[in-house]
Amino acid sequence: MGGREVTRLRLAVGVATLILLIAGLNLMILHGTLFNVNVLMPLLGGLGLGVLWLVLRAFSLLGSPNKDSRGAFNSVLSSVVFLGIIMTVYAFVEREDLAWDLTQEGRRDLAPQTINILESLTNPVEITCFFIRAGDDRVRIAQDKTARFLRRCQEYTDMLSVEFVDPQKNPERGEALNVLRVSRVGTVVLRSGARQREIPLSDVNARLEERSFTNAVLNVSRDAIPKVYFLTGHGERDITSDDPTTGAAQFRLWLQKEAHEVQRCIIPTDNPLLPDDCSVLIINGYQADLLPHEIQALDRYMDDGGRLLVLVNVQIVQENEFAILEQLRPWLRNRFGIKIGSDIVVSNATQSLEIMFIPDFEVVGATTGTAPQNNQFRGSFNKFHAITRDLDKQLVLSVIRTVSLDPNLPEGVTGTVLMRSTPDTWAETDVRAIDDREPISQDPAEISGPNPVMVAVSARSNRPVGDGDRMRDSRVVVLGDADLALNEYMKRVSNQDLLLNSVAWLTENEELIAIRPTGNVDQPLILSQNEQRLIAWSASLGAVQAIAFTGLLVFLQRRKYR
Repeated sequence: MGGREVTRLRLAVGVATLILLIAGLNLMILHGTLFNVNVLMPLLGGLGLGVLWLVLRAFSLLGSPNKDSRGAFNSVLSSVVFLGIIMTVYAFVEREDLAWDLTQEGRRDLAPQTINILESLTNPVEITCFFIRAGDDRVRIAQDKTARFLRRCQEYTDMLSVEFVDPQKNPERGEALNVLRVSRVGTVVLRSGARQREIPLSDVNARLEERSFTNAVLNVSRDAIPKVYFLTGHGERDITSDDPTTGAAQFRLWLQKEAHEVQRCIIPTDNPLLPDDCSVLIINGYQADLLPHEIQALDRYMDDGGRLLVLVNVQIVQENEFAILEQLRPWLRNRFGIKIGSDIVVSNATQSLEIMFIPDFEVVGATTGTAPQNNQFRGSFNKFHAITRDLDKQLVLSVIRTVSLDPNLPEGVTGTVLMRSTPDTWAETDVRAIDDREPISQDPAEISGPNPVMVAVSARSNRPVGDGDRMRDSRVVVLGDADLALNEYMKRVSNQDLLLNSVAWLTENEELIAIRPTGNVDQPLILSQNEQRLIAWSASLGAVQAIAFTGLLVFLQRRKYR
């Protein structure tokens, strides 16, 4: 066979090889499997013809080692090297774990709080996912999302073990964990030691919610459950009421979700003591002041290293006529140096009682100068304190009083301002005018913003920590507004974070102080098998072939006009 015949045969074999390989790859994508006769026949035929083409090409190069042959050999070698580079780049991309999370539900990235909790785990947590192998696409999507989420969680700790069980094939596993019912979508069981929590998935929310998972991990892994008491008997917000504008049941539910036990308490007159198991006492707004025996109980509680959160109700602002009746405000000032003002913060720009707290004052066109105290803040929020350092969202409070610290704090007390209003505000002292809706304006004696509205203090107590010489510190957080704990306002993520971070700092559960996971959900798009295969083909071979075809047209067009 002459050289011309070999060239023609090699060209025909090369074209046939490309056609068969392209056809086989397209059929593999469209059929969704390699093991199909219609897929294997063109692929194997293309591979066989490809080997034949290589043999013919080698024969041609060996038969005529001229300049053109060397150029052809160099082209083949360059193509092989380029293919190796592409394969190497693909290997790096395939193993790279970085990605942009563009999903509404935050499927790729975990919330900072979840990461904190996972990294702080000291006890093993066993996770058993009871998933029925069903043909429903929605169920399959929910199970796939759950599996990906749990694999993501395992990247942050060695304390999580995950097992997937089909309860129909292995019913004894469910019986061993006392799981009586598995939902159609699936049930996730978390167990650590003797504690166990079950999270049933549903068609309504077909995935394992991050916040449900985080709360379950907290519940099963904690050695002790902090007990939070809400003081009652003074017109406080009712933590059992679901009323959106007067109740605070959502505050209680959020505390329970973060593994706190919540109860109400009244301080008896005959034995003025708080419960021995009180981890935090919350005064959630009050319309009548505390009585002397209740202040006596607070004194004893704080002497023993107690923790106190006070949300101030704006109604108690009279100072002159009722000064003799006041108990709580003078006690806070004398013992901890905390001053609750007889005023209301007002916006200078809008004359509004609704005040924004933002992480960047430049948004409202304001600057705060270079005073040393300003360096402690990021906009409205203290950037160093655990309660506020991660707050990066706008917070809106309405009808709020100033809360500040005495320049000279009592001995053994340290404190800091946590939150302040924007510079375009002032502390209005004519509260009666505001209540009567009369026009108001700033007097020279009234303090311009930024005005402090939230403080945190620590003080030495008489309670030792363990067997050492170190004493447990008592802690107090005071905020000049109680409305943010109402059901209506607890829907705001920023309100939840501020209140729950405060309780976490008071109980010294630092792992809970972070931005919490949201409940956003992407609605799954259910595709048929043909639609899935068409999309897979379009994203892989379809795109490649479109580019190759366009390049071929350009090549032929340029060759035509040479």
